[in-house]
Amino acid sequence: MNASHRAAIPFLDLKAQQARIGPALRNRLDAVLAHGQYILGPEVAELEDRLAAFCGAKYCVSVSSGTDALQIAMMAEGIGLGDAVFLPAFTYTATAEVPLLLGATPVFVDVDPRTFQIDLAHLETRIADVKRGGVLKPRAVVGVDLFGQPADWPGLNAIAARENLFTLDDCAQSFGAALNGKRLGTAADATATSFFPSKPLGAYGDGGALFTQSAERAALYRSLRTHGEGTTRYEVMRIGMNGRLDTMQAAILLAKL
Repeated sequence: MNASHRAAIPFLDLKAQQARIGPALRNRLDAVLAHGQYILGPEVAELEDRLAAFCGAKYCVSVSSGTDALQIAMMAEGIGLGDAVFLPAFTYTATAEVPLLLGATPVFVDVDPRTFQIDLAHLETRIADVKRGGVLKPRAVVGVDLFGQPADWPGLNAIAARENLFTLDDCAQSFGAALNGKRLGTAADATATSFFPSKPLGAYGDGGALFTQSAERAALYRSLRTHGEGTTRYEVMRIGMNGRLDTMQAAILLAKL
């Protein structure tokens, strides 16, 4: 066999990607260097508008990473000590890490071995276990869309409605995928995604975004990503974080859309 036929094809080849979109990247980055608005520059707002339109969501709030997107979404709901957050046992560390950072308790749910998605029957069992235990309060369920495959959101939403749970879609591995003809971004109360370079839509650094249909949630997300800022720069209304997407990464993402 010819040696060239045995060469591995890289799963992620950023150099090949850059070669295809190089001129668009340079134009976008040069524009940022020219105006110098490196934090929440005009490209950030443009990206949010275009991503919201792409997903069919009313609101998109960009943030500094997919992990921060998960954390801001849970902070906005007041999730913390004594709360149970249900999530699939097969997921990335961040999904379980965020509830712990907020003082909540991650409750792992088995996945369906055919789909690797959260098993609805076991979710109901775990909710019943928590309620029977009387120590934790069921507060939220995180569905994780894996390998381009959405979770069973109709089923998850039905359980969440019955149990009064906040629903959070972690679509970092499946951004751009569709469920019943609609792109992910509106399937849950809030949707979090990541722009890590290897993701379906990747920056050349860290980044993330939140999507919601709620004006109130979107306003909270914008406040929380900027240290709990109010209507003016130095008016702090709540405990927040430094979770903004920088303008350079927004420019790179715009070149890819």
